[in-house]
Amino acid sequence: MVTLRAAIALLLTVFLPCVHAELSVRLSSDSIEELESVRLVIRAHDTRRAEALDLTELEKNFHIMGNNTSSQYQYINGQTQSWVDYQITLQPKKTGKLPIPPIRIGSLSTQPLTLDVQPLAPSTRQQINELVFYEQNFSSPEVYVQGQISMQRKLFFSNGVQLYGGQPGAPKIPDAKVITLGENQTTNVQRNGRNYGVVTQNYAIFPEASGTLTVPAVEMTASVRILNNGRVSRKGVRVATEEETITVMPVPASYPRDAPWLPATNVSLSQSFEPILSGTAVNVGDTLTQTVKITVEGNTGASVPPLSSSISSDAFREYPQPAQLIDNTQGQSVIGQRIEQRNLMPLNPGTLKLPATEIVWWDTKANQVRRSALAATTFETLGTAINPQKLTTNAPAVGSAQLANSINNETEHDIESAFDNALPATLSQGLRWSLVIIAIFLGVTLAAKGLRTARATRGRALRQSRRKLLKEIRRADTSAIQHSLRQYLQLRYAVPAEKAILAWTAEQPEAEHLIKLLNRWCYSPTSEIHDQKELARLVEDLLPTGTGNTKQQKSRETLPALYPSA
Repeated sequence: MVTLRAAIALLLTVFLPCVHAELSVRLSSDSIEELESVRLVIRAHDTRRAEALDLTELEKNFHIMGNNTSSQYQYINGQTQSWVDYQITLQPKKTGKLPIPPIRIGSLSTQPLTLDVQPLAPSTRQQINELVFYEQNFSSPEVYVQGQISMQRKLFFSNGVQLYGGQPGAPKIPDAKVITLGENQTTNVQRNGRNYGVVTQNYAIFPEASGTLTVPAVEMTASVRILNNGRVSRKGVRVATEEETITVMPVPASYPRDAPWLPATNVSLSQSFEPILSGTAVNVGDTLTQTVKITVEGNTGASVPPLSSSISSDAFREYPQPAQLIDNTQGQSVIGQRIEQRNLMPLNPGTLKLPATEIVWWDTKANQVRRSALAATTFETLGTAINPQKLTTNAPAVGSAQLANSINNETEHDIESAFDNALPATLSQGLRWSLVIIAIFLGVTLAAKGLRTARATRGRALRQSRRKLLKEIRRADTSAIQHSLRQYLQLRYAVPAEKAILAWTAEQPEAEHLIKLLNRWCYSPTSEIHDQKELARLVEDLLPTGTGNTKQQKSRETLPALYPSA
């Protein structure tokens, strides 16, 4: 009898809920083995409505494997009862006595509990390590800032292992761009007399700041069969990679200070012309389209700086087109392309020359400066010289602007003659002139509308470019700041970046101060920005978002300041 009472008392001790006000909480077990799961049950009495739980503190020591809620309602002998059960499945992240902190539901909190997690037996752990595991490798222990480092992740799993939840994707790394290289590959290999399935994932990582880059661990869930004392059982396990650190080196001191930073394993340039230059002369006034492709191995198309233009304005009228940026993957490397296209109009007959084009870059394999270039191109032109002053400043493709210019340049005699040829002779002179005036009015109206649309589009592009520049300042990414500034100026002045910089500095004398600050930061050994507020102020003061002067635009600027005053 005593034994029975003791047993009942023990059962009540184990399963009796811990009551705290109107909440009760219990564990399905007070002690489990590593890799096992436990169920935490919280009951909220006298309620029918479930509330959201904050499990942030619980996630410090446990994986949340499941979180279910159910509501109950009873009516017995004229009395009603209602409650909500919260069932949370937990898997411990480590061994030892793990605290389960109080969990709030409304204004109430559960009592704290403790779970005892026992480590696996060495033999069991050895079995698991042989059944499923990760291997992760990097192409190098160090990488230059904005350069590529390749990472390969392999998951090995033997027969009988079941994988859950799919493979983890690309690692999320602050201050780095990660590109997936191809699709996951599944193969079969044999190692140490055991057959494994292998899932391989490849990534390219481009750090955006020098110093130490941390690649976080990733994990996945699997179920394995364990042999213990002659009995086979299944255990749920979490297999994970190790956290890795990579050294990110700054721009080398030997790199030219006046050249945009471009780390790569190879850079090549090619060009083509339309129509094809095959010994046939080009007529003065015809349009010659030049396409230049810059291909970088070991970096993206966005990393390639815009080509500088040194074409003589006396020999050619130049109409540059927006650049195309393309990224491809090959093996464990990214291959980027920047494609620049411009329409060239020869202005003079004779022998004309397109100067050579050069790009400076850093060879990450040989650790030295290299230069890739296109040779100069010479061709013959025929015809009569064109006075550049009589040409419009817009590209041939700008329809509305061309319409306005053509209308303004035409004489009344030209218009009248055109209409005389098109209108019936029976119309009176007054009616003819009325039609001419209507045509001119409609043409000018359409042209003005087109110009307003073009200005609005350009204004939006300038605002977006300016926002991007301010964002790069917030991130303190010196190379990106330099690149974004060149893009903004090129867009604002509609000329190549080098000419745009000259025009800007001539218009805004304080711009030289901004450039000096940026150059000092870009090419310092640490590549760090020491005064973001000053740089942001200069950008906000000197870079308008419209076509008017800076002071006028500043009063209309709607973009909030990067560092608003208190």
